[in-house]
Amino acid sequence: MLQYFVKEKLSSIFLGDQNPELLYVCEVDPVHAKMPRTMHVHEDRVEIVLIVEGFGDYTIHNNKYHVQKGDLLFFNSGVIHDEAVCEDQNILTYCAAIKNLQITGLEKNEILSNLMCPVIHLDQDFEKVKQIFLLLCDTVKEETNCKTEMSHYLMRAFVVKVHDCIEKYEVPMAPIPYNLGIQIKQYIDAHYLEDLNLSKISEALHINTYYLSHVFKEMVGYSPMQYVMRRRVGEAQNLLLNTEDSITKIAMWVGYNNSNYFQLVFSTIVGMSPGRYRKSWVKETDTPEFFDKTGK
Repeated sequence: MLQYFVKEKLSSIFLGDQNPELLYVCEVDPVHAKMPRTMHVHEDRVEIVLIVEGFGDYTIHNNKYHVQKGDLLFFNSGVIHDEAVCEDQNILTYCAAIKNLQITGLEKNEILSNLMCPVIHLDQDFEKVKQIFLLLCDTVKEETNCKTEMSHYLMRAFVVKVHDCIEKYEVPMAPIPYNLGIQIKQYIDAHYLEDLNLSKISEALHINTYYLSHVFKEMVGYSPMQYVMRRRVGEAQNLLLNTEDSITKIAMWVGYNNSNYFQLVFSTIVGMSPGRYRKSWVKETDTPEFFDKTGK
């Protein structure tokens, strides 16, 4: 028999008595992955995504990333991100959301510094991270009295392993110079839920409307008003998944007084109605542990 001893004294990556909480885990199959998850942000949680199969394109903050099998993606709280899948790729991803996360040396609900690239390729650690992710998913799905405590400690082990991978593979992110496009984006991100139009944006920033549209589309890939619609739809997707609010209430919350018009915009961008989108993700028989019912 071989016996292995743990000789090192425990030194935790978690700060003080902070107690991180697992909100949900999910396996996003190729069918659900092809439903656009438009620009959205989480203010109270970290999301960690593992690309298990296929390819896809993600926009994280102001950068676009083409991701592939073996990539680990990090979405700190407050970071806007957008997900788009290549139509001919059967992408499969695992996702975990954690709140009240405090790692030594980082801000609350950060998994890595915002100065580092939010995408790393795991190489030889891919299978280990995948297996921990699978174990975590299986535990959350179990109908046992101990699943909550087990999933809590598995989540902490998962975060420790991910943190180790970040230290091993992390790459500094090239600094993005502050420019007019970023200034426009920051203004829209702060006001997209308001009664906003191109003239109001131009007046607020003292920029010609034509030049504003040209600069913004060149940087982001969408016109300013297309971006506003995608931000609103992304926030609506958050609310559809994480609350039980009616579609009319969600429409009002994201800036649409007319529910029918909101549903038209949503269907145009996502490819299905808000009601169908909600049902496709949250089955009536699902237990609430998979989704945070508090909303924002």
